[in-house]
Amino acid sequence: MKRVYLIVTLACLLVPLTTGAAENGTYRNLRIFTDVIEEIERSYVDEPDSEQLIEEAIKGMVNSLDPHSALLPPQAHSELQEDTRGRFSGVGLVLAIRNEKLTVVSPIEGSPAKDAGIRNGDVIIAVDGEKTAALTMEESINLMRGPRGSMVTLTVLQKKGGKEMQVTLRRDEIPLQSVAHYELKRGFPFIAVTSFNDSTARDFEAALLAHEARGPVKGLVLDLRDNPGGILQQAVDMVDLFIEDGVIVSIKGRAKEQRQVWRATTDKPVRTFPVVVLINGGSASASEIVAGAMKDHKRGLILGTTSFGKGSVQNIVPLSDGYGLKLTVALYYTPSGVSIQAKGIVPDVELPYQEMAFTPEEKPMAERDLPNHIEASQSEDEEPLLKAPERLKRDNQVQRALELLLSRSIFGNG
Repeated sequence: MKRVYLIVTLACLLVPLTTGAAENGTYRNLRIFTDVIEEIERSYVDEPDSEQLIEEAIKGMVNSLDPHSALLPPQAHSELQEDTRGRFSGVGLVLAIRNEKLTVVSPIEGSPAKDAGIRNGDVIIAVDGEKTAALTMEESINLMRGPRGSMVTLTVLQKKGGKEMQVTLRRDEIPLQSVAHYELKRGFPFIAVTSFNDSTARDFEAALLAHEARGPVKGLVLDLRDNPGGILQQAVDMVDLFIEDGVIVSIKGRAKEQRQVWRATTDKPVRTFPVVVLINGGSASASEIVAGAMKDHKRGLILGTTSFGKGSVQNIVPLSDGYGLKLTVALYYTPSGVSIQAKGIVPDVELPYQEMAFTPEEKPMAERDLPNHIEASQSEDEEPLLKAPERLKRDNQVQRALELLLSRSIFGNG
């Protein structure tokens, strides 16, 4: 009886989603499905679990659509909701399926994975010895998560060099504090956005206002590197701070309700200072919406390397018993009407990341290097709002962005 109920339920789920089901063979395939279930229950060597069989069948059906659609069991559905609220416990990796492999989109800043040196493009082969090739992405993520302080071992194939290594990590709480900001030079803030959760646009504007309160902003470095995306509306709200009017992004799907255009609002202050946007292969989805809109509106110069190329939109549909369905429903398009799906945003200035290392012999001599040099006096209000960490001074992409902004400040925007 339980088996029959489950099959009828599955049929009820599938039939309303089809048009002309009798003509396209859906009913016939459902009969084949029930025949297979019956034969498994009657003849399989071990007694099967009918609920598990049907759940796996649905997973296979959804996973066959594209790398981002998935059936979310109750725990995965709940954890996805936690992610957008900005907190979870795990190793801090954003993942995607590329070429049928579990691939790192980006490590989250300050996470155990980031500290261990796992990078964009690395492939996660196994979690605690369990091969990820035999698991869905959600199952692999579930294995990586766990109580704070517990240990997990990842087998990683490095993108750079192709070396396989094992990394044992201590799980930690991953607070998705999505905005960090510093002052590179007076009037030139650096704002890094690491993801788009439900407070990102508000936090970004607060950081920007803090710098504007100190005096005119002459140029901004907006860092979207290794930003895997998140909530689309947050990306739209961020772009809206820089664009006077026009389209920010549009989405187009098969269903009429999945076609929508987001435009800039007009009742807001106009910011005209130049912006350099940093991207790389870990910049995906919502971060590509920001970069694409800034580029198309000629509101920002894009610097770095080509972005990830995730130009699809997923809806989360709640199902019964705590399940959820993550389903790709549309592609998004930049203001110029270009889809970046599997292509990415191509930077205006191509510059791969390289850490700048100055030895005493290579570093140019300056007054501060002379013995007994006189220190300059500095009033309190000349102190930087938040001093940039040393790593940004060695970041060739950040320093090139600052050079470009300084030259525009001196010579104008022509």
